[in-house]
Amino acid sequence: MIKKLLMAAVILATAVPAAAQGSRRSEVSVSYGVAPVTDWIDSYSNILTGVIAGSDTDLTGWGTVTVGYSFRVIGSLRIGAQVAYSSNTQEIKKTGSEIKNRYWTLMPNVKWNWLNLKIVSFYTRVGAGASFSKAKIGGQSDKSTLFAFQVSPVGVEVGGRIAAYAEAGIGTSGSLLVGARYRF
Repeated sequence: MIKKLLMAAVILATAVPAAAQGSRRSEVSVSYGVAPVTDWIDSYSNILTGVIAGSDTDLTGWGTVTVGYSFRVIGSLRIGAQVAYSSNTQEIKKTGSEIKNRYWTLMPNVKWNWLNLKIVSFYTRVGAGASFSKAKIGGQSDKSTLFAFQVSPVGVEVGGRIAAYAEAGIGTSGSLLVGARYRF
């Protein structure tokens, strides 16, 4: 599944610029996000597990890493895609067992820069796609495909060709993201 996801990202990254005309500017970004909705979903399942099974659970996760590519379509409007990875572990205290959850996400997205100053710009990003999850407990595993989204109503970039950015929103990439991007 991971090979298919990476192959789709490579095809998208090579086909999209070819479809765009030479005057378009491309953008590559990498970010780290905290509190992705995948952790929220697993936290709520912990509550249900505790109520039904009578056991207490702890959720530990480290956030989401997202890599993206986009190109300018017209004016301040960009389209692109992002690949995100996150994981978390649920510990069931009563039994001492662990559930390890892994999420790979592929999301096409739209970004609109609505205020451009000299070195600072503000934008909004919206994306929707699919999350491929795998949960392991003991020797058993379960795979599923989930709807993935990211809505970041407010983002700020500081810099020129190379810039740092931060986004506030909700979704698979996180509720607060920080990262860097490079335009070429």
